[in-house]
Amino acid sequence: MRQRVLAAVVVATGLAAGPAAASPDPGTPDLVRYRGPIEHIFVHPLMPSPRYTLRRGTQPQEFNKWSITVREFRRMLPQLYANDWVLVDLESLIRKVRTPRGPVYKMAKLKLPPGKKPLVLSIDDLNYPQYMIDNHLNSKLVLDGDGNVAAERVTPNGTTLVTRRSEVVPLVDRFVEKHPDFSINGAKGIIALTGVEGILGYRTSGDGRRARREQRRAAPIVERLKATGWTFGSHSYAHPDMSTSSLARLQQDTDRWERYVQPLVGGDPRVYVYPFGAPATGAGLAYLRRAGFRIFCSISPAARLVLEDGYVIQDRVRVDGLALLKQPATLKRFFDPASVVDPVRPALTG
Repeated sequence: MRQRVLAAVVVATGLAAGPAAASPDPGTPDLVRYRGPIEHIFVHPLMPSPRYTLRRGTQPQEFNKWSITVREFRRMLPQLYANDWVLVDLESLIRKVRTPRGPVYKMAKLKLPPGKKPLVLSIDDLNYPQYMIDNHLNSKLVLDGDGNVAAERVTPNGTTLVTRRSEVVPLVDRFVEKHPDFSINGAKGIIALTGVEGILGYRTSGDGRRARREQRRAAPIVERLKATGWTFGSHSYAHPDMSTSSLARLQQDTDRWERYVQPLVGGDPRVYVYPFGAPATGAGLAYLRRAGFRIFCSISPAARLVLEDGYVIQDRVRVDGLALLKQPATLKRFFDPASVVDPVRPALTG
């Protein structure tokens, strides 16, 4: 859950470094060609009961640093919309071009309504490990009576709730229902999954009867997410630090993700979201590329999307308590951090 903030190293990518630049396209008078930077923000699962989690829970300082409350996320969304950000699908922004020396990646042509700016959203650790449940975060994603993705949780007073108002996925779904122009072609975001405690709140990892039962229960949630604009990426199997992990450990971790997570979400793996934001290099990166990953997401306060020879690197901007309280300048281009902060959040110490 803890994130390592990497130093921003901005590399020339052919993208504009300044404000969004767009030129009219006479073939599509309602859209313009976008040539600016591609921004990417990410969050962790939300805190629906912050008074408990941040004051009475088992890890209050950790949650205060790395998570945001439901109220904060709900305050963010209308500001992102008012500031002309629109959700886009990361994979659709990249196109593969075959050359005599092998495939290379280029930016796809992106057309947006005038003045709009593209935004990729991702969610880390949407697995609901036990420590989250113990601190009264949500416990799993479910389908409600109308077939929509909702979140189930047990409140501090013991009540079980199923609601579309307490987690990132249903909150974004509801916002796009009301504001369809907040999404391009129905895009929502990337769900970056680990697997050591299963996916989406279901204990799917393993080969026993319980794991198979949980896999069946998770399947309709996965299908509904995919049908409503969400995509999946790997956040590793057990969240190792790539900067200190041996090649053998990375191989074992990736093999487990391919065995226990990839079959549940389907398709070929393409997006790899580095745990702690720490990138793999050398033999480790080569192994991940052989496993099929082509887009690698790190962490930086600055927009950076780099097209390398055969793969892509994109940095993501953290939206968490540490950024809201200690590094608000990194978020001001998206929304006003001071107006988003939940008053129940205590000051950060240490």
